[in-house]
Amino acid sequence: MSIIDVKELKAYYSTEKYGRIYRVRAVDGVSFQVHKNEIFGIAGESGCGKSTLLKAVSGLIKPPLEIMEGEVVYNFDDIRLDILSLKEDKQRRKVRGVRISHVPQGSMSVLNPVRRIKKSFHDIVDAHLKIEDRTLFDDMVKKHLDALGLDWSVMHAFPHQLSGGMRQRITIALATILKPDIIFADEPTTALDVVVQRGVVQLIKKIKKEQQNTLIMVTHDLAIHANLCDRLAIMYAGKIVEEADVDIMFNQPKHPYTLMLLKSLPKLGDKSNRVSAPGAPPSLIHVPSGCRFHPRCPEAMERCRKENPELIEAGKGHRVACFLEEGSK
Repeated sequence: MSIIDVKELKAYYSTEKYGRIYRVRAVDGVSFQVHKNEIFGIAGESGCGKSTLLKAVSGLIKPPLEIMEGEVVYNFDDIRLDILSLKEDKQRRKVRGVRISHVPQGSMSVLNPVRRIKKSFHDIVDAHLKIEDRTLFDDMVKKHLDALGLDWSVMHAFPHQLSGGMRQRITIALATILKPDIIFADEPTTALDVVVQRGVVQLIKKIKKEQQNTLIMVTHDLAIHANLCDRLAIMYAGKIVEEADVDIMFNQPKHPYTLMLLKSLPKLGDKSNRVSAPGAPPSLIHVPSGCRFHPRCPEAMERCRKENPELIEAGKGHRVACFLEEGSK
């Protein structure tokens, strides 16, 4: 059963320069489903539209970002909700925190540097539950922190007094205090060392197990996806080029871009040079014609330069946008 249905979503950044309007096509015709209680990963190089896709799907639409077309529907147990139909921030706030929650990129920029951590918890809980009895509030938060392995003493600290890893844990705790149905996590392990990354991943797994949430995870780190996710989508230049279960994606990739991403990963005991895709992702203002990966693809054909491949079934739950796969059928 799908809890999120995304259909033909287009989210562009509009900018004006020298009297002309330019549109950055960060998300350009994306469709996918997220199943209930799964961890769905989104991967790809920087600048491919991952974070913008997460913002659009979670309803965090602020200028210059605009939704050009498409729909995002949440299928909760008691209600079906089109998040993009909620035009006012007040309507969206009623959904955020309780139904959906967002773990943004960069914990230091999330936490108010001049307020203690406890005040941040007050703001989130009071916005939805209106708990006037401070003892009940303290008990609620303490129980949540204990479940996540965090000490109550952090509530009296300012953000700058905590390490980067602890701030990230606090950010995740804030996002999950009201036990939302869906959690959106944008690069939750960025700028953390591998030991702290492991702790954050374990924390996310623990929350998922205890609260039975659905998690949509964005990170460029394929090792995190392999360790955490159930299914994975690969983005390139604003489009999803491949989608599959994690085991299939890592063992039987179909798209040339996915193959190059996986070949660039280091392996224990392998001292050979790793090979990555040549060049860089294209400008999302002036995207290439046809398949957007063709300027970097060693398998590119004349057809790739003229036609845009659609996502087609390459197996059970496996979709790929490549003419090579279409020709193999």
